[in-house]
Amino acid sequence: MKKLCILVGMIGCMSQAYALEQQKVVTVNQDVITLSMADFQPITTNWANREVTTGYQALIDVVGAESSLVFQGKGELTARWFASNFGMTAKVSCSGIPIGMDKVYGYRINRVSTPASPEISELRHNVGACTQLKIEFNKEGSISRQFYTRIQDINFSLSVKGLNNTSGGV
Repeated sequence: MKKLCILVGMIGCMSQAYALEQQKVVTVNQDVITLSMADFQPITTNWANREVTTGYQALIDVVGAESSLVFQGKGELTARWFASNFGMTAKVSCSGIPIGMDKVYGYRINRVSTPASPEISELRHNVGACTQLKIEFNKEGSISRQFYTRIQDINFSLSVKGLNNTSGGV
């Protein structure tokens, strides 16, 4: 039994180390990176003795920041069909500096779900100290509405370009 506990502990440590190694990084003036649901951590609130997921966030390291940067991101958030009338606020910040925000909605019409499609395209000056992006998707509405909104999938693509190299995009 003791050997089993040690083995389980070692596997847990290795999986944490692996997760840390898999941290997403965006390099200025390089390719677009794509984030999936697995890259986001839930943001939770306690409601009626339950943990309610009220949003999702991802932290992305930035390499090669310049004084002026163009941030471009777009994606889709899909909810389960029974909860696909929902609102989300998408926010991007870099090392605490607000970059952009978009309020988006997903709909269900005739049992067909339409995903929410956030899009952020912003130019920011004096962001040379940008070392980490924070991408947040927060559910809108009352806490009960947030409880019943079940996000099934997130896909979000992001690129960061220096002002002198703004060709291309997401």
